[in-house]
Amino acid sequence: MKRLSSSEAREQGRKGGRASVEARRRLKSFRELDADFTTDDERKEMLDALKLKAKRGNIKAFEIYRDTVGLKPKENVEISGELANPFAGLTDAELKKLAGMDG
Repeated sequence: MKRLSSSEAREQGRKGGRASVEARRRLKSFRELDADFTTDDERKEMLDALKLKAKRGNIKAFEIYRDTVGLKPKENVEISGELANPFAGLTDAELKKLAGMDG
Protein backbone atom coordinates (compact mmCIF):
# COMPACT_ATOMS: atom_id res chain seq x y z
CA MET A 1 0.00 0.00 0.00
CA LYS A 2 1.36 3.39 -1.02
CA ARG A 3 2.12 5.77 1.82
CA LEU A 4 0.47 9.18 1.35
CA SER A 5 2.35 12.44 1.62
CA SER A 6 0.97 14.96 4.10
CA SER A 7 -0.65 16.99 1.30
CA GLU A 8 -2.23 13.84 -0.17
CA ALA A 9 -3.48 12.84 3.28
CA ARG A 10 -4.96 16.34 3.77
CA GLU A 11 -6.74 16.11 0.41
CA GLN A 12 -8.12 12.65 1.25
CA GLY A 13 -9.36 14.08 4.56
CA ARG A 14 -11.05 16.97 2.75
CA LYS A 15 -12.76 14.57 0.36
CA GLY A 16 -13.98 12.44 3.26
CA GLY A 17 -15.26 15.53 5.05
CA ARG A 18 -17.17 16.68 1.96
CA ALA A 19 -18.71 13.23 1.52
CA SER A 20 -19.78 13.23 5.17
CA VAL A 21 -21.44 16.65 4.83
CA GLU A 22 -23.25 15.48 1.69
CA ALA A 23 -24.50 12.32 3.42
CA ARG A 24 -25.79 14.35 6.37
CA ARG A 25 -27.49 16.77 3.96
CA ARG A 26 -29.27 13.90 2.18
CA LEU A 27 -30.36 12.38 5.49
CA LYS A 28 -31.68 15.73 6.68
CA SER A 29 -33.61 16.09 3.42
CA PHE A 30 -35.17 12.66 3.95
CA ARG A 31 -36.18 13.62 7.49
CA GLU A 32 -37.68 16.87 6.24
CA LEU A 33 -39.62 15.01 3.55
CA ASP A 34 -40.86 12.52 6.13
CA ALA A 35 -41.92 15.38 8.41
CA ASP A 36 -43.79 17.04 5.53
CA PHE A 37 -45.52 13.97 4.10
CA THR A 38 -45.98 11.47 6.94
CA THR A 39 -48.52 12.07 9.68
CA ASP A 40 -48.10 10.98 13.28
CA ASP A 41 -50.93 8.47 12.74
CA GLU A 42 -49.08 6.99 9.75
CA ARG A 43 -45.87 6.70 11.77
CA LYS A 44 -47.80 4.92 14.53
CA GLU A 45 -49.31 2.53 11.94
CA MET A 46 -45.83 1.75 10.59
CA LEU A 47 -44.46 1.17 14.07
CA ASP A 48 -47.40 -1.09 14.88
CA ALA A 49 -46.84 -3.07 11.66
CA LEU A 50 -43.14 -3.40 12.49
CA LYS A 51 -44.01 -4.52 16.02
CA LEU A 52 -46.41 -7.15 14.67
CA LYS A 53 -43.73 -8.56 12.34
CA ALA A 54 -41.29 -8.64 15.26
CA LYS A 55 -43.81 -10.49 17.42
CA ARG A 56 -44.20 -13.06 14.64
CA GLY A 57 -40.48 -13.81 14.72
CA ASN A 58 -39.00 -11.50 12.08
CA ILE A 59 -35.58 -10.78 13.59
CA LYS A 60 -34.81 -7.82 11.32
CA ALA A 61 -38.17 -6.24 12.21
CA PHE A 62 -37.37 -6.78 15.88
CA GLU A 63 -33.96 -5.08 15.52
CA ILE A 64 -35.45 -2.10 13.68
CA TYR A 65 -38.28 -1.79 16.22
CA ARG A 66 -35.85 -2.05 19.15
CA ASP A 67 -33.54 0.58 17.64
CA THR A 68 -36.44 2.88 16.73
CA VAL A 69 -37.86 2.93 20.25
CA GLY A 70 -34.42 3.70 21.69
CA LEU A 71 -33.47 0.32 23.13
CA LYS A 72 -30.46 -0.40 20.92
CA PRO A 73 -27.75 -1.94 23.10
CA LYS A 74 -24.35 -0.28 23.22
CA GLU A 75 -21.60 -2.23 21.54
CA ASN A 76 -18.61 -2.91 23.76
CA VAL A 77 -15.34 -4.11 22.35
CA GLU A 78 -12.87 -5.68 24.69
CA ILE A 79 -9.23 -5.67 23.70
CA SER A 80 -6.72 -7.74 25.61
CA GLY A 81 -3.08 -8.53 25.22
CA GLU A 82 0.02 -6.42 24.96
CA LEU A 83 1.27 -4.30 22.13
CA ALA A 84 4.76 -5.02 20.96
CA ASN A 85 6.91 -2.03 20.09
CA PRO A 86 9.18 -3.09 17.22
CA PHE A 87 11.35 0.01 17.79
CA ALA A 88 11.88 -0.46 21.54
CA GLY A 89 15.53 -1.52 21.30
CA LEU A 90 16.66 1.15 18.81
CA THR A 91 18.83 4.12 19.67
CA ASP A 92 17.81 7.71 18.87
CA ALA A 93 20.26 7.71 15.97
CA GLU A 94 18.76 4.51 14.54
CA LEU A 95 15.24 5.88 14.90
CA LYS A 96 16.23 9.13 13.13
CA LYS A 97 17.80 7.14 10.33
CA LEU A 98 14.61 5.07 9.90
CA ALA A 99 12.54 8.26 9.89
CA GLY A 100 14.78 9.78 7.21
CA MET A 101 15.99 12.48 9.57
CA ASP A 102 19.66 11.56 9.49
CA GLY A 103 21.90 13.97 8.14
